[in-house]
Amino acid sequence: MMKTLKLLIFTLSIVFIGCEKFDNINDNNLISNELYSPNDYNLDLKYFSIAVSQALQSNNEFRNIIKEESLLMFDGDYDILLSKIIDREIKTNTLSDKNYNSKKYTVEDLLNKSYNQNEDFIKSKTSKGLSIIEELSIKYPHLQISIPIHANEWDQENYIPIVAFLPDNYDESSTKYIPGYDEYGNNVEVDAINEPEEPVIVIAQNERVELLDYSIIQEGLVPSTPFNLLGTQTESGIRLKWDMPSTADNMNTSGYYLYRKGVDDTSYLKIATIYGVYNRSFDDNNVEANRSYSYFVMSYNQGLTSGASNYITVTAPNYPKPVLSFEAIQQSKNQIELRWENDHSQYILETKLYKYVVGGTGGYQQIGTFTPNQHDYFDNNVLLGKKVLYKVTHRTSLGESNAKYDFVQAPYRDISKPSPVYIKKITIGDLSGIEGWPAGKPEFYVTVSNVGSLSKEPYTIQDQINLKFDTRSKESQTFTGKKVLDWRPGFWYDMLSFYALEYDRSWGTLKVNASVGYQKKNDNKDGFTANGSVDYEIEFSDKGEKCGNSYLYYYDNPEIELEFPNYGVKILVSENDN
Repeated sequence: MMKTLKLLIFTLSIVFIGCEKFDNINDNNLISNELYSPNDYNLDLKYFSIAVSQALQSNNEFRNIIKEESLLMFDGDYDILLSKIIDREIKTNTLSDKNYNSKKYTVEDLLNKSYNQNEDFIKSKTSKGLSIIEELSIKYPHLQISIPIHANEWDQENYIPIVAFLPDNYDESSTKYIPGYDEYGNNVEVDAINEPEEPVIVIAQNERVELLDYSIIQEGLVPSTPFNLLGTQTESGIRLKWDMPSTADNMNTSGYYLYRKGVDDTSYLKIATIYGVYNRSFDDNNVEANRSYSYFVMSYNQGLTSGASNYITVTAPNYPKPVLSFEAIQQSKNQIELRWENDHSQYILETKLYKYVVGGTGGYQQIGTFTPNQHDYFDNNVLLGKKVLYKVTHRTSLGESNAKYDFVQAPYRDISKPSPVYIKKITIGDLSGIEGWPAGKPEFYVTVSNVGSLSKEPYTIQDQINLKFDTRSKESQTFTGKKVLDWRPGFWYDMLSFYALEYDRSWGTLKVNASVGYQKKNDNKDGFTANGSVDYEIEFSDKGEKCGNSYLYYYDNPEIELEFPNYGVKILVSENDN
């Protein structure tokens, strides 16, 4: 009989067939003569199949129950004993259902109601005040509803399977078709040879249960029900643990089935089979961050299952927290050091580092993964003059944390050693406006200032650098030996403020309220805030025409013209002297 059942499950993987594989047949006599004999057993299963089909069509909660119970696989297959579910309370779709028999509404009520269109059959089958379902349960204690194939894939919200039954003359080696009924009650011939592409429900007697020795069951082979199921968050998912009565041992408990349902799922699915009576924990790492899951566990033994444990709901861990700090530090001309501090208050699978060269292609590119104990990396692939954005994340099996950012505008200068700044030339756009011909050749004073990196207090680097033209011209001769400083700042975004004056009177003094600038990274460390500035009073010993301020950034090309707001004045600075 067991062999017959195994082949039955294979051959009864019955397909919901399109019209090219079968025709709807409305002649009941034709169906009866070809597919089954109209004896008592076959008619019982026929009308029960029709009732199940009607119940599936009318009540989506019943569909949910059928799928959920089939996936429990109490006998190792997707089978449901009718006796197990007839008392199951069920949600109803209509007011008349809710008031049915003025008591709680059950699967039995729904199926009995689905028989109403076959009143003559009901009268012939019921006695002693029993309902038709009660009569069937007594007459066929192992009557089952089965989904032999595609149970897991059944979209019970949107698809109502054909319901077929196995007639008493079913022979796995010769039966080509079995009778079935679609959701509209139409008779259909169902292919019993070719596997279906959609789930089909099959009504039959459960042969596996029939083969059990109930005297042995009564001696303790039915496993005990697990209890005290608990769930806790781990670094990569949800850990489940449960208890069993002290009487549980390897003689009466083979292992456990674990079931799970997500918040958007309509039914529980078996996610694990745990072997061994004492293996009472499981790590569910196939979860999404911060999503809730419900669980229960059942023990099993020799084809039997216990009742369900307590049900629990646990929320999976969130995405990991980001690194505590992150810095990009220019160390030399072609080297940027990246430093971060990992957050060791949490589990970290790895730290991931990304790089983005502004103006390049492809956005952020991963440049490395690091263990939780690593905290720095040297990027030696640096393009001079390019803005390079970096970001770092923590990663676990649940995903990546929010990123921390920093950036470098890669300077042309080598920050590891002093870099000289020379004034090489001055040009004037409006010579007549800055120096009339009676006054002769132009003469300039240039004062250079900076701001303390921490205090933001201004200070003078060079005061009144004297730059005289050799001839009356819009362009000076090249200056020699006019070094401003040997520049070695503590950070690559340092800047110098130049203030220029074309002096023309050697008596009196001129005080100028200058603005000395500095740069500061924004809070996200992916760019600068608006340039900061502090007021600074500069005093010139002679009076003249104010040319205004200009700024030199450390990351600028070392040879560059600084433009001033007045008279079209430009000053050429360079890392090299003339």
